Order: sequence, then structure tokens, then C-alpha cells
Amino acid sequence: MVKDDDDGGGFTGKRNKSWREIDARRGKSKYHSRQDDPAQQRIERSATYTRYKQAADSLFTGGALPEGLAKTFDPDGKRQAQKEAMAKLRELPDRKAWAQGVIEYLEKYPELPEDPYFLDSLLDHPRERIVGQALGKLEGMQEAGTLKAKLPKSLDQRLKALELTSMDPELQQRARALREQLR
Repeated sequence: MVKDDDDGGGFTGKRNKSWREIDARRGKSKYHSRQDDPAQQRIERSATYTRYKQAADSLFTGGALPEGLAKTFDPDGKRQAQKEAMAKLRELPDRKAWAQGVIEYLEKYPELPEDPYFLDSLLDHPRERIVGQALGKLEGMQEAGTLKAKLPKSLDQRLKALELTSMDPELQQRARALREQLR
């Protein structure tokens, strides 16, 4: 004898849930996100957590390090000295002094920083060797995926100017390729 009860059933014998029951269960998972946890929200709003996050961000973005971290990661003060040298370049009065200052900076710190704004300014240097170094660093950042996050507004125009005015065809091609990738 077959029951005419429509339990849903199927092969498993379990009752199928109605759409109302399915919708009611949405968002009530035991595997909820951290944003739903009030204790986690309280921790993230605390002043200590904010200072911790700022210190961690500065470690990875090149900002000023807190005292404890500076002693560990930059005991010689090279990182801070390099940042100060970059700041002095911005304060130079004219283009001729700036161009000479960049040359002196690169003699002292041959490894270019991953600062797209600084690299963007180097694309305007009169020496193509320096422009090539800056372009190479920008290309490396693009390949690593770190360039899109903080892109200077003038970068597109400087790359276009390099395409049109550079005497080196390889530099023109590299500038064109990077400009197309950034679009």
C-alpha cells in the first residue's frame, strides 16, 4: 500500500524544504564571517588594534616605522635616510638642480623604491638611462600587480610623452606597452 502523502521524499526519504524555509535559513550559517561577530568588531575598533594595523601597513608600504619595528627592520636607519633624500628631491628649486639631485640620489641608493609617484617623476629626467631604470621598476611593479593600487594621474601622460619624444626606439616601445597594460 502506497501512502499518498507528498513528503517530497525521493530516494532519501527526507522532506524537501519550502522556499520560505530556505530563505529564512539564509544568513544564519554557523560558519558566519568575522564581520558578523560583535567581539571581533569591538577588537577592530580598539585604539591598540588601530595602532597595530598602522604599524603593519607602514612596514609594507614604506611609511615611517614605529620605534620597536625600526630597531628590528632598519637598525642602520637606511630606510629613513632614503625617505628623507626623496623628500629633499621634491624641495629642489629648479629642474637643473632636481636632475643633478636625482643623479646623486641614485649614486647613493641604486635600488629604486616601489613608489609609483617617485618613479613617475623620474620618467621626466633628461638622462635616458635613469628613465629606463624607472620604467623597468614600473614594469616590474605592473607584473607583480602592485602598480594598479596607487597610480599617479600623470603617469599616462608621461608614458605618452616618452612614446613621442624619446630617441631610443626600445624605450618608446616599452613605454607604449606599459601604457596599454595600464588601460
